[in-house]
Amino acid sequence: MTVRPAFETILEHDGAVVMLRASLRAAVAIDNLPGGFPQVWEQIARQSLSTIRAVLLATATDRQDAQRFLAATADKPLASFLADAQAACLAVLAALLKAGDDSAANAPSQGRASDKPMSLNEYHKTLFQYATGWLGWSPAETWNASPAEIEAAFEAHVDRLVKLTPGLSDAHDTGSARPTTTNEYTPERLREIENLGYDPAFDRQALRQLQARNQ
Repeated sequence: MTVRPAFETILEHDGAVVMLRASLRAAVAIDNLPGGFPQVWEQIARQSLSTIRAVLLATATDRQDAQRFLAATADKPLASFLADAQAACLAVLAALLKAGDDSAANAPSQGRASDKPMSLNEYHKTLFQYATGWLGWSPAETWNASPAEIEAAFEAHVDRLVKLTPGLSDAHDTGSARPTTTNEYTPERLREIENLGYDPAFDRQALRQLQARNQ
């Protein structure tokens, strides 16, 4: 997965400025709008003013800025700002959708019975759980980050855990049979670990030895 800063774009009209950000908060808010991403995209493509207003409010880094922007354009001809607002909203949607596509394309299958397509709602919920639970981020930090940023940070966290576990890191470095790599810790597998309360493949004896050496 290519790591990029969360996509941001600035919308300005008649002195009113609002910044839109492709954050997890924005993704969840858009997915919760009627019809979710598909319907929102279609309505914005048709220049639906009500949908554009909803997306501006959902993706703005400062909701008051968004409200001021909408107030400043309320009595203006639609032609003076609608095209720019439409383009900005579509750009944020495209950034969020591309992040989801990249994640799905790069997530390897584990061949487990539990593997199944993950809904956007479940995907966003899982990202929030990983960031606030595993990574220790605050809710505010998590909501402000993009899905791609959360995935990259979580992948690095899992990589660190693997390297700190002697049995797992040695298998990865030597390329022995059935090595456990960071790429194997997909959202599906990690969710299974969370449900079980333990990792079936985890080398507990190696962990106890590591803990004993550091006491």
